[in-house]
Amino acid sequence: MKKGLKISFAIIIASLMVLLSCISVFAASDLTINKKVKASKGDTVTYTLKLGDCSDKLEGIQMYVFYDKDYLEIDSKSLSFPQLSGAVSNSNFSDGIAFNWTSVTDLVSFKETKTLMTVDFKVKKAGKVNITYFVTEMYGNDMTYFKDYTFTNDIDVNNHNAVKGETPILSGDSELNNKYQGSFVNYADGKGEKNGSGKNHIAVTGVTTLPSKSASDNVTDVTKGEQAPVATIVMILGIILVIVAIIIVVILRNHFMKKDNDAEISESGEIDEAYEDNAEENTAETEE
Repeated sequence: MKKGLKISFAIIIASLMVLLSCISVFAASDLTINKKVKASKGDTVTYTLKLGDCSDKLEGIQMYVFYDKDYLEIDSKSLSFPQLSGAVSNSNFSDGIAFNWTSVTDLVSFKETKTLMTVDFKVKKAGKVNITYFVTEMYGNDMTYFKDYTFTNDIDVNNHNAVKGETPILSGDSELNNKYQGSFVNYADGKGEKNGSGKNHIAVTGVTTLPSKSASDNVTDVTKGEQAPVATIVMILGIILVIVAIIIVVILRNHFMKKDNDAEISESGEIDEAYEDNAEENTAETEE
């Protein structure tokens, strides 16, 4: 009995150790950025926002980049605007990054795609997060908002490119958009009203936020501390395994206890029989 219990316990403990190791691996899973980029705690993530296809030269811009500070820590010194000399920025902005720039004498051409801004983040923990943007004002020398433009973004992890030239995620947070809406019209496909088209060319403003699911995510939809779905499944299976293990132990214990009791009863019966036989022999000898 003892040997059987020891073997059973050994198997159960080994299974639980394997399960716990799997859970720890999933618990240390990567941070997913903008649904595509994977980065681990401590990694450096470089987000670069680019602008191109502008028929007019840029005279002024005011915009915001939003991110979740629970998951990403900004490197303020890395924030730069290569084409916008004298840009004013706030990297400690409560909602993310705020910046503006204007010049009536040194207008900048973004007819060809150029870097508008770039910044580094340090990954703080695993989960899911989106880096999004929202433009309040962007105009040329006629002081009307740009109607043809293309925003794209690059994302690097530890200086290795993970995303290049893709449509950045436009903020879908109605509260933020209401707060920072200006005269500029943002579109979910990152293009202007003149050069954009297709199902993702949807205007996203502070009054009516109608982003396409495939092109824009709500910043407030970021799930804090969420583990990968596989990890959740593993944890559920772990709980089931523990329950099954307890049931097995109880069944085995009852089984072996029953066998012991039967053996004790049988042994007791044999002892009683032997005692009775011995008593009969002693009685017969006494009578003789």
